[in-house]
Amino acid sequence: MRKLITIASLAIMLVAGAAHANPEIITTPKVEVVFVLDTTGSMSGLIEGAKQKIWWIANQIIKGTPTPEIEVGLVAYRDHGDDYVTRVTDLNGDLDAVYRELMSFNADGGGDTPEHVNKALHDAVHEISWSDDIETLKIVFLVGDAPPHVDYDDGFDYETVCMDAVIDNIVINAVQCGDMFETAGYWDEIARLGEGEYTSVEQSGGMRMIPTPMDDELAALSDELHDTVVFWGEEEEREYAAAGMGELAKLDAPMAAERAAYKASSGRMSDRDLIDAVSAGDVSLGDLEPDMLPDELEGMSEDEIREYVEEQEAKRGVIEEKIADLSRERDAYIADKLADAGADDSFDAQVLKMIRAQAAAKGIAY
Repeated sequence: MRKLITIASLAIMLVAGAAHANPEIITTPKVEVVFVLDTTGSMSGLIEGAKQKIWWIANQIIKGTPTPEIEVGLVAYRDHGDDYVTRVTDLNGDLDAVYRELMSFNADGGGDTPEHVNKALHDAVHEISWSDDIETLKIVFLVGDAPPHVDYDDGFDYETVCMDAVIDNIVINAVQCGDMFETAGYWDEIARLGEGEYTSVEQSGGMRMIPTPMDDELAALSDELHDTVVFWGEEEEREYAAAGMGELAKLDAPMAAERAAYKASSGRMSDRDLIDAVSAGDVSLGDLEPDMLPDELEGMSEDEIREYVEEQEAKRGVIEEKIADLSRERDAYIADKLADAGADDSFDAQVLKMIRAQAAAKGIAY
C-alpha cells in the first residue's frame, strides 16, 4: 500500500459521510476530467472531432443535479522519436484556455504501431493537479488506437499507474478508436485495473455536429456576453485573455452556440474577468491597484467602478437568460434529430454515458 489511513484522512472520510447524511452541508460537486489523447498520424479524425465537441461534452456534464463545477485537463502522447512523448495541460476551469490548447493539437508522428501509453497514463495520474477531496469525481479517458510499448525499460507501466489511480480515487476509462485486436486487450485490462469502463468507437470517433435554427442567434448572444467582460490583472494578462476571447469569437455558429450555452450555465466567463472574480469573492475592488484595471475604468473612483461592474453584471444576467431559453429549444431540436438517426455510438456519446454513470457515485444525477 502506498498510503496509510491517518487521523487526518479518517476525519475527511467522516466529514464526507456527514455530508451524505445531511444534504444541507453538501457543497457544489466537482468533476475533474483528463483526456489522454493519442496524437499520432492515425488519430486526425478523432482529434478534429474532439475540437468540435468539447463544448457539447462540457454542456452535458454541467447539466447534472446538483450543478457541478468542471475542470478539464489534457495529456497528448506519441512515442520516442516523435516531436514529444507527452504534453501535459493541467486541470483548468476556464474551458476557453483548455480549448485553445486542444486547438494546438495535430495528428503527426507514429510509425511503429505501439505508442508510449504507459508514460501518458503516468503523467495523467501523477503530473496533474488532482483535487485531494475524496468527494470530487476524478476521471481519466485514455483515447487511442494503438497498444502500449511494453518493451521499454524506463520505469513506466500501466499496471502500477492503474493501482496508483485507484488509491487516489481516480477512475480510468479506455476508449479504443478503430478495431485493432491487440489494442482491445490492453484497453480492456487498463479499464478493469483502473475501475473504469472500456468501449470502442470508429476510428474517427463518429462525432456529429447538428446545425440548428438557433445557432446564429446564440452566436450573436455569445458576442454580447463577450462585451460584458471586464478584464483585470497585469497588462500582459489582460491582453492575453482579451486576445484569446477574440479568437473564440470566430467559432462556427454551432460551436459558438454550445460555448454560449456552457458560459451561461457555468456563470463563468474568464479567469481574468473582474465580474467573475468579485462574484466569487476572489477580488475586492478596494484592494485593486489602478494598473490592474482596464482602460475603461481608468480614473474612476471605487464607487464608480463598483457601479460599472454591477451594470455589466446585470446586462450579463439578461443575456444569460436569453441563452438559457434558446439553448433549451436547441437541445430539444438536437434530441429529435438524434432520435431520428437511431443509436449513437460516437466518442462524445460514449464519454457522456460513462461520466453520467460514474457521477452517480458522487451524488450527481442526470
